[in-house]
Amino acid sequence: MTPVTTTLPIAGPRRTRRELLRRLGAHRFRLGAALLTLLAGTAATLATPPLLGGIVDAVAEGSGQGRVIALGVTLLVVAAIGAGLALVGGRMLVSLVQEVLAALREDVFTTAVRLPVDMLESSDSSDVVSRVTHDVEAISEAASDVLPDVTGAAFTIGLSLVGLAVLDPRLALAGLVCLPVHVLATRQFLTRTHQVYGDIRRLESARGQSVIEAVHGAETIRAYGTQDLHLGEVSDRGERAIERQRDGVRLRNRFTGWLNAAEFLGLAAVLATGYALLGAGAISLGAATAAALYFHRLFGPVGALLGSLDDIQRATVGLARLVGITDLDGARDDTAAVPSPALAPGPPEIAVEGVSFSYDGIRPALSEVTLTVPAGGSVALVGASGSGKSTLARLIAGMGEPTAGRITVGAAGAPAVRYLVTQEVHRFGGTLADNLRLARPAASDEELREALRAVGADWAEGLESGTDTVLGPGGTPLDDGSVQHLALARVLLADPPVAVLDEATAESGAGAGDLLRTALARVTRGRTSVIVAHRLDQARDADRIVLLSGGRVIEQGTHDELLAHGGEYAALWRAYDRGRTPV
Repeated sequence: MTPVTTTLPIAGPRRTRRELLRRLGAHRFRLGAALLTLLAGTAATLATPPLLGGIVDAVAEGSGQGRVIALGVTLLVVAAIGAGLALVGGRMLVSLVQEVLAALREDVFTTAVRLPVDMLESSDSSDVVSRVTHDVEAISEAASDVLPDVTGAAFTIGLSLVGLAVLDPRLALAGLVCLPVHVLATRQFLTRTHQVYGDIRRLESARGQSVIEAVHGAETIRAYGTQDLHLGEVSDRGERAIERQRDGVRLRNRFTGWLNAAEFLGLAAVLATGYALLGAGAISLGAATAAALYFHRLFGPVGALLGSLDDIQRATVGLARLVGITDLDGARDDTAAVPSPALAPGPPEIAVEGVSFSYDGIRPALSEVTLTVPAGGSVALVGASGSGKSTLARLIAGMGEPTAGRITVGAAGAPAVRYLVTQEVHRFGGTLADNLRLARPAASDEELREALRAVGADWAEGLESGTDTVLGPGGTPLDDGSVQHLALARVLLADPPVAVLDEATAESGAGAGDLLRTALARVTRGRTSVIVAHRLDQARDADRIVLLSGGRVIEQGTHDELLAHGGEYAALWRAYDRGRTPV
């Protein structure tokens, strides 16, 4: 049954702002120190226009070379102090924001790995990847490159307007002529780009999902000759993402044009006002010069402030997507968290009572399934593909909740750890010991080797560096069967009271025979076990066999009982046995 694809949540603007303020508020003193340092640096550099105006007045009045030199030296000192303070303040701010971002990244990752598996599997895998990569990168770039510039620009604009007002309030009013153009252009830009950048993120995620599916299903695609179909899907999604990116570029270009028009409009107004005031004797030539320089200095900061809205919008969209994931952690029912093994000593009984389940709310994957796995016993689930075996196994393992009915593991109030191993097992980066100690961090090297021997991982004995062998790219490659040996060895090391094995030996090779049976017997010994059987001889060794078809239990009993019954299981066994017997 194909699950319905859902989208992970995205936080709203108000929730995103609250979360950002909460995280920055935890470092309010460092943030205040950084902002004050930047403000001091900006204030120092804004002494430049009046000093240059003073030099103009000194030359015009013939005050002498000494005064000009003194003003020039003061100008250099002020510039050096301003640049130094701006550098220090910028580094303080970037360091703080990167620390906050690192904590956010860790929270997102922690939440993602703790989310229910059915929630992650019902969403595109590239959605999660996109959030912890592209969205984090967008925020990091804005924090490192944009935030210090934006903060300095805001201070420069505010203090420059104060400087203009000090020279003459009419000059400040003339400079504000450009304000309506800035406000109108900014409002239009923000309104339109928020939707555009959100669409870009979603389209890029969809494109990434197409690539992931094509790579994972490459063999099937080649077998059915559907390469052109999948290439067309990737191309179509890519073109839609690119077209939306073009919309974003057009909006940025239009916005930049409005900014340039506003700047020249304001400068013309300041020059005209300064000329009129100078002609009326209201200000000196130096003051008029300083006013023009003040406003000209606004070109860079205003452009940086408003032009950076593009990066800020991308970062805001990314932050909303990250906060959407972290909010899931608070929304989870902590009482449903995996408990400690100490809460349920010994293997428990598993009771499945009238369980039904549907992925899409319409078509049932399971219908009124009832069965019992005795404490310390084993049940094998068999049936054709799509019969509901894996769905039932995952529900028993706690990877989802039934649509109807209930699954009880152990006595009420004493839940047990349930350990799921599927054929889609994983090898993580690092050494063989690192991969095994995921299950028991304190395990000794001898315990690791014993677990490998117990599951028949003879290949591990031949590794030159033993358990210190580095696996994967740049190290020793492992085939799928060897990776599944790792998964089975982890079960022994974790020693959970309940083990759910969903075709956990499916990739271990067709001729494994007795080795596979021995490995499964060792893994299931002393614990309550549910086995989705890849081979019927694995089912034969279970205490009880449950045959499913169309999401329903149609037969259950021991191997001998079902053969004696002469039903569907008996027919399957005869066909399976004939296939193993040499002609």
